Amino acid sequence: YDISVKIDGLTCDDELLLANHFGDKQYLRDTSGCKNGVFHFRGDTKLESGVYLVVLPKKNYFEILVSSEENQLKYSFITDTTLKPEMTKVSGSKENELFFDFNRFAVTKSRIASALSKNIEAEEDVEKKEALKKELREIGKSVAAKRNEIAKGNTEMFIGKLYTAMREMRPIDAPEGMSNEEQQKFQYLWMREHYWDNVDLGEDGLVRSPVFHGKLTDYFKSYMPPLPDTAIMMGDNLINKIEAAGSDEQYKYTVHYLLGYFEEAKYMCFDKAVWHMAKNYYCAGKAFWSDSAYVAKMCTESAKMEPTLCDKVAPDMNMPDSNFKERIRMSEIDKPVTVLVFWDINCGHCKIEMPIISRMYDSMTNEHFEIYAVYTQGDWEGWKKRLAKDKFNFINVANAFGEEKFRDMYNIRSTPQVFILDKDKNIRFKKIGAKDIANTVQYLLEEQGIVEPTKEIVSPTPEDKEKNN
Repeated sequence: YDISVKIDGLTCDDELLLANHFGDKQYLRDTSGCKNGVFHFRGDTKLESGVYLVVLPKKNYFEILVSSEENQLKYSFITDTTLKPEMTKVSGSKENELFFDFNRFAVTKSRIASALSKNIEAEEDVEKKEALKKELREIGKSVAAKRNEIAKGNTEMFIGKLYTAMREMRPIDAPEGMSNEEQQKFQYLWMREHYWDNVDLGEDGLVRSPVFHGKLTDYFKSYMPPLPDTAIMMGDNLINKIEAAGSDEQYKYTVHYLLGYFEEAKYMCFDKAVWHMAKNYYCAGKAFWSDSAYVAKMCTESAKMEPTLCDKVAPDMNMPDSNFKERIRMSEIDKPVTVLVFWDINCGHCKIEMPIISRMYDSMTNEHFEIYAVYTQGDWEGWKKRLAKDKFNFINVANAFGEEKFRDMYNIRSTPQVFILDKDKNIRFKKIGAKDIANTVQYLLEEQGIVEPTKEIVSPTPEDKEKNN
């Protein structure tokens, strides 16, 4: 490639940078040489398709398109330090001729829109204000129409694929005869299935633009419910489509993005989605870009997560009580709901949470649930004194003889940790606060048909609680 750039107002004493978008970030690709006032970016191999940035000394920049299908030895741009599209001349690239033609059109419309917005704000007459708003909307439509026109006329070019991906998807009308709720569900499911119809999932260059990252973020924020199984299904479906279409860059970016997105999700049980990504992509050898040390770490962590994923049977424990005489096996607790708590007498947060749990236990009818509280440390006398002082009336056990591997089974790294189990000892909720336990117990009892629903108790939903998995 040889990209020449002449900028009135700069000399060869200055230096330009060439960068490219990648997801939501930008990365440096080259620094300019200069001769006779003309800057050049040169390289022995072609640049990959994408949206690139030419960065000036004051860190202002203008964007250009690079296409691997064009002759990159002839790219030429002439502009000045204002970087206004109308001041920029392009040659040697049809992609950029179209790109800057659109930019000139959009900037012109933007200036008109800006003036209209000020008039709308100042206008007091209601009818005139509405007329101005309509005019403003028409300007927005004209810009979208111009972009779509370029996309439709250049479907095989990178700009065509880029502008097509930017086109907003709108749901089709729901079949007649549906209720409002049914219509909303129909359109939601249609959008979830067809969201990516305008995106060429075989085009690597879309990752080197802000568009692909923006689509990913919008898709999962707008259409992913706070349910790990649905999130997993949506992620796998998208990755499978990308794999079939053939874009390695989109595949890599999506797998990496989803791992991070699921890790940061503040929803109950979303460690299941993280585990799924680790096991089925990284540990399965499909993350071919990752180094072996990272993959090994990922697989170790996912193995620690697996035993206590939601909907799995909680690993059983058979620990002695505070007298060290009787063992109590958790799986033998014959109650529809079991609250499993790991705690420590010296943990600051435990000192706040455990009294709340104790008061909750003493205030409720306990015929349908039990608490199995596991002391995690080794100060046996201190533990016994604490139990005697605070009068915890639920089951209290400890790994007094070191026989239970509860830390490994439950991946206990901090306390307190709370798991809510159903009648079959399946993990249904976890890592919730003490104040949420009563509602969660009530919800599970209602779900299992043990008690009648009560209006006073609000059923816990994952989005109600910001829980770190």
